[in-house]
Amino acid sequence: MGTSNHFLFNTGNSGLRLNNDIYGYIDIADGPIRGSNAAIAEQGNGGFLRPKHVIGGIISWPNIAQVWKDTASVNGTSNNQYANFAVNSIRQIQSFPPLIPAPAFGGLVIGQVAANTSGAPAANPTLLAVGSGVYFGEWAPKVNSDPVGTNLNMASNDRTVWYVGDNAVSNMPTAINATYGVIGISQTGTNANGNTLPGGLPDNLNLYKGKLDVSYVSGSGTIGAGSTNNSISRVVGGVTHTISFASTTIDNTGFFSNGSTIEGRFYNGAEALAGMYTNGTLPDAAFGGSKVSGTITP
Repeated sequence: MGTSNHFLFNTGNSGLRLNNDIYGYIDIADGPIRGSNAAIAEQGNGGFLRPKHVIGGIISWPNIAQVWKDTASVNGTSNNQYANFAVNSIRQIQSFPPLIPAPAFGGLVIGQVAANTSGAPAANPTLLAVGSGVYFGEWAPKVNSDPVGTNLNMASNDRTVWYVGDNAVSNMPTAINATYGVIGISQTGTNANGNTLPGGLPDNLNLYKGKLDVSYVSGSGTIGAGSTNNSISRVVGGVTHTISFASTTIDNTGFFSNGSTIEGRFYNGAEALAGMYTNGTLPDAAFGGSKVSGTITP
């Protein structure tokens, strides 16, 4: 994760370097998100990403990837504020020679924090403006299988999770006493045998969801320190899987960690957060969220 510098997609905002691409970091919003949304608008979920969708023009060959989009929300409950999210999934079909400057999308899932709504979840979430984007997700190398399907290779041992944002907090606000609505992404799609993985299908995701209480003052703070609003969870095969944020602490540079399985950062004046869960008892996951209640004192 870093600042985009790929010569085709280099607006200078949040970027991903896919498969150690020699051309650098591709702009997330201007590359895979814009391109997949254009393909979906034209063909619907499961449609094909083509050159015209990512670089403009009329070139409709070859099919670069298959793409999907889903949405999600978390209810803040007490004030009926909803944290909203969009999730784009990309399954690379076409391979290119090393010197062709095409991103190695592989299997790529991108969660995006969207604008909150009041009273009801957003059917079509309004994404945060470029320059304030907050992204999180998972990536795996391209799967060598049929040209269509929902196997994003997320059962691979080479799968990785990630997070990044345009407007990272480097100095925390004076104080936070707030609750955040959060989702988590992990193992999207199907495996080589066609079985659905714990994360659900790309257009019908099984996301972690929950609320996290954040308390911060005088240079230090905690996430999920109380008996409630301290985890995100989902049900897999009738069993509830829970990622706990207990013992997660915040430092004054905007980063947070529990020292072992949780790490992340605040964005946009601490109105949003993103991070990842790794090296725990459950498969690695990426998460993101936004404030749904409470106060932030600048």
